[in-house]
Amino acid sequence: MKKWTMLIAVATLSLGLAACNETAAPAAGSEEVTEKSKLTLQEVYDKSIATAEELKSVRAVMDLNQKMNMPSEDTTLEISSKMDMEYVVEPMQMHQKGTSTVNGLAEGMPAQTSASESYMTANDFYVYEESAGEWMKFPQEMMTGIMNAAGQANTTDQLKQIEGYLDEFTFEQDNENYILTLEASGEKFTELVKEQVDEMMQTMGVGEEIQMDFVINSVNYLIHIDKETFQTNKLDVVIDMDIEVDGEKMNIEQDVKSTFSGFNEVEEIVIPQEVIDNAVAL
Repeated sequence: MKKWTMLIAVATLSLGLAACNETAAPAAGSEEVTEKSKLTLQEVYDKSIATAEELKSVRAVMDLNQKMNMPSEDTTLEISSKMDMEYVVEPMQMHQKGTSTVNGLAEGMPAQTSASESYMTANDFYVYEESAGEWMKFPQEMMTGIMNAAGQANTTDQLKQIEGYLDEFTFEQDNENYILTLEASGEKFTELVKEQVDEMMQTMGVGEEIQMDFVINSVNYLIHIDKETFQTNKLDVVIDMDIEVDGEKMNIEQDVKSTFSGFNEVEEIVIPQEVIDNAVAL
């Protein structure tokens, strides 16, 4: 189940950003826009790419609600989680902490809530296992795949991948942000997700081991880009997809809300010595 959750989370979050030569209209329902920008979406996109390429670190809060329906097992699994994260781009470092609730693991079983925390650096990956009350250290030989997968959090490559889809987005503005929205479905978005999932699976060394097919029933985006800094500070994604992995079919509905702040403020993430000393090696 962790494999499913990770694959879909990466696939949806990696779609990043994106009607190209028009300026942004005032956002519906917003207060009067006193400082109207004349930049086109293409210009905003290009500046966002340049800003993303210069990003050194960021803080993020992510809220996830996911429903996974598996007809073959007559099971519907509901997952909700909230994660706070600090991320340093180079060298890659990450600290993540939050809680997750899972409902539907078994008939009659109450919802299970657990806390999680992890640290990642170029050489080490530590995860707190709440049920055992201890930290675990992943073996060195697993680090390449883990680091490549975690690198998907850097949005630069994802932004470049979706440049051909800019015409699909509605482009608006308020006083603080450029606002991009998308309500879509269809084969072209299915192919985009497939390309990105295939690339991610290859970096993890499992591309030839898992056969995956899926269809995007619908996908909705809400993206805020700061009008002064061109940092992406909000990304909401709602996606409905049918997916088949190695012959097993399921429907997944996922709602991910992410906010970003503290751009370039985190200089280093240090793993506490207590974690290092007490971790159990896997």
